[in-house]
Amino acid sequence: MSVEWRIYYEDGSTFSSEDGAPETSPPWGVVAIGQRTEKKYQDALYSGSSWYVYRTDHGFWMELDETGYLDCMAHHAKDVSAVRPGRYIRRDVFRATMKAVEAWLHG
Repeated sequence: MSVEWRIYYEDGSTFSSEDGAPETSPPWGVVAIGQRTEKKYQDALYSGSSWYVYRTDHGFWMELDETGYLDCMAHHAKDVSAVRPGRYIRRDVFRATMKAVEAWLHG
């Protein structure tokens, strides 16, 4: 399954699967991650999470809370190529970011 993804940052910038590998994405200021697949019902929008990890064994990003992050790293660290902390931002910036992610997912 081919997965396209795009990371949205608090400064309005993005980094996508077209820009490079997950581990080369900027590490700070992640607000949301959108993922698209050939099967539209598997598309995802992740936001408001403490941690985002890219699992090489699954080939996609996952959103995790603190407990999920600790569990993932304890049991699957060898399958994680990127870890990015989430960022909470002002409501107006968040809403604009969500509109951008939705437009990309459904565009």
